[in-house]
Amino acid sequence: MKIKSIGGEFGLICRIKNKVKLYSKDVIAGVGDDAAILKHGKNHYLLFKTGMLVENVHFSLKYSTSKQIGMKAIEKNVSDIAAMGGLPKYTVVSLGLPKNIEIDVIDGVIDGINKKCRQYRINSVGGDISSSKEIMISVAMLGFVEKKYLALRSGAKADDLIFCSGDTGSSGVGLELLKQNVKGKSIKKHLEPQSRLDLARKLVKIGINSMIDVSDGVASEIRHICNESKVGAVIYADKIPISQNTIQDAKKLSKNPLDFALYGGEDFELIFTANKNKLKQLKKHDVKVIGEIVDKKDGVKLVNDGRKLKSGFEHFN
Repeated sequence: MKIKSIGGEFGLICRIKNKVKLYSKDVIAGVGDDAAILKHGKNHYLLFKTGMLVENVHFSLKYSTSKQIGMKAIEKNVSDIAAMGGLPKYTVVSLGLPKNIEIDVIDGVIDGINKKCRQYRINSVGGDISSSKEIMISVAMLGFVEKKYLALRSGAKADDLIFCSGDTGSSGVGLELLKQNVKGKSIKKHLEPQSRLDLARKLVKIGINSMIDVSDGVASEIRHICNESKVGAVIYADKIPISQNTIQDAKKLSKNPLDFALYGGEDFELIFTANKNKLKQLKKHDVKVIGEIVDKKDGVKLVNDGRKLKSGFEHFN
């Protein structure tokens, strides 16, 4: 039996989740959200996250500098902490390195990691090094969130509005531009993505019901929220935020920019749901309404052009 036969990445995660046993009452939530949630004092939870970058899967030295790779390794994990409403605090970084790798490449990766740790005031406190055929960067990160601000994927409710921040699809377009050796402003979005940590903190203080970051495309992330919250969704295709730069760059590729927004990845924007009575407060920020949560029996629908909703990027598919 192959991984594809059990539903790809998400099927594999579900299979692992069913096999994992928890032995401590201190675990509030394990597999199934952007980070694990652990008890920590009276007012806070501890957030525990890990993320991996693999050469020729998540990055290529043909396109990225080693410093950009190190930066992305930290940014990816900060984005997941942000999606839980928290703040990153500590990290350990493990490296898998080919035996013939140039020291300058390693220095660049560490410089990128250190740059992002300085930006977010994250303490890098250790790690491990091993030999590997290709470069691998594994980041484990600890953060904290006030109990009253914790955001989960599982909190969406029927009649919630679905919001999305910023500009989606740009990272996917940027990657395709690089592959086809075409210039465009979206390339930097792929090479140097930015998490929305500051915005996430503002959102949880306003009061939202669920949240996730856009790692694998808008369609995939909404599906995650629906699965964990046991609800359905209507997505308004024409409302999904796509910048003019992304639209112009997609045209250079003769591609529909909406496809990159729905099914691309690594935008690190935020998708969240909130009660309609929060709309006035939320409109003051860089977010747009892109849909509505509905009853589970109604499923997940993409409206406007009648296309069936696909899944986002999945490893092993």
